[in-house]
Amino acid sequence: MRVQTYCTFRSTRMRPYLQLIVEGLLDLVYPTKCLVCEEFGPSYLCSSCLSSIEPVPEPYCPVCGHPTSGKQCQNCIGRKRSFSAARAAGTYEGALREAIHKFKYSGARMLANPLAELMFEYLSSHTDIPWRKADFIVPVPIHPARERQRGYNQSYLLAECLSEKTGKPLLANAIIRRRYTRPQVGLPGELRRTNVREAFAVCGHSNFQGKTILLVDDVSTTCSTVHECSATMLQFGAASVYVLCLAFGA
Repeated sequence: MRVQTYCTFRSTRMRPYLQLIVEGLLDLVYPTKCLVCEEFGPSYLCSSCLSSIEPVPEPYCPVCGHPTSGKQCQNCIGRKRSFSAARAAGTYEGALREAIHKFKYSGARMLANPLAELMFEYLSSHTDIPWRKADFIVPVPIHPARERQRGYNQSYLLAECLSEKTGKPLLANAIIRRRYTRPQVGLPGELRRTNVREAFAVCGHSNFQGKTILLVDDVSTTCSTVHECSATMLQFGAASVYVLCLAFGA
């Protein structure tokens, strides 16, 4: 009830002060609780659930960021990546998987901020993504049909919150998904790559010339989607693209 009511009010274009009043009243009637463990507290993702999130185990590939077990990266072998480096704030399991699932499929938009905070903490504590040099933050787009069905682009919400936390400008709608693709979930590696091949295009007004881009996505398994997005921006003059995902899946 709390989630549905909150999302309804967030989707309307209220004046900021009116929205604050309404949200304050909602907090009195429906106290905030963690959407993963359902414990009442100050956040939609409690400290206990956050502390249970597992980082991507080392060693990991210096390019795609996926675990390698000390061997050559099976995710990158035989292919050249368009992005300079990709990293994730955690692994797609446990509390993080549950939070992402509710954020992505159950309309829990209020999880965008605590999940983006997790991504920002990763950036702040690691040096392998030089985010301070980024000119823009760009979200991975979803197809308009899927966005209409879901009501929002989860990667855009993450990128928007991350833009506020880093102070880096958000370049929204800079790239579009020009053809509808099957969901990547459940597809084997090679089909994931062909599924998104040439699926993206740059909007006519976007200027990537000489720019360093921080590309934001929710979940990546083979990095096929972010590879195609990065390649598209590089073709239009971007100097380099770094990728930050919320989670890496197996």
